[in-house]
Amino acid sequence: RIVGFTDQFRQGITMSQPADSTMTEAVDLYREVHKGLRLALFELVGAAGALDGGDRDGAAEFGRLFADVDRMLQTHHAHEDGAELAALIANHAADIEPAIRAAHDRSERQLTALRSLVADHVGGVDRGHEIYDAVTAFTAGYLDHMGVEVSEVMPRLQAAASVEELMAITMAIRTAVPPPDMCVFLRYMLPAMTPDERTATLGGMKAGAPPEIFDLFWAVAESSLTLSALAVVADRLAA
Repeated sequence: RIVGFTDQFRQGITMSQPADSTMTEAVDLYREVHKGLRLALFELVGAAGALDGGDRDGAAEFGRLFADVDRMLQTHHAHEDGAELAALIANHAADIEPAIRAAHDRSERQLTALRSLVADHVGGVDRGHEIYDAVTAFTAGYLDHMGVEVSEVMPRLQAAASVEELMAITMAIRTAVPPPDMCVFLRYMLPAMTPDERTATLGGMKAGAPPEIFDLFWAVAESSLTLSALAVVADRLAA
């Protein structure tokens, strides 16, 4: 049933857009995914600070958390460097493009080093202090990078590109994410979203995804949201 999921999901996500989405400002390529990335990075910093070299179960759990963050960042970078968005930035934010590219290159070098440290730690070598220093340095730089995209890049794209262009890129990005990877993103995005954002996101998925695929997404919502937050979304989707 995953075959044909992309077209259905595209239709559902489009249906979930707010009524005033004819305004370019309503289309933000970064806001929701950045919320999820920030939450994931903050969790990673906290977990890195609490690492115990003698706790093998804790090391394995940290390895799983890092794998989530690494997976999200690699996927996010691939989307940002995709042809459509890269061309839009080149056309409307050319002076910022070198800094964005340099930030992505720097992030990948840091992630490569972190992968090695985390693999050592999971394998039984105590790298806790090194991991903490590396994770905090990465997070500090990445927060700055996301700030540039939010405060400088996105306003330029909203001013220069049409709603249709921005929506087409948004749809291409969202529908290119396989359901298992989408579940990873939702694990961190949903708790960081507003109730309206959660409703729009899950409403689009409910409208566009096969039932068994939406069940996967809803299970993530159940595991990552408080009962009261989940009830708000459930009530709105049922209305």
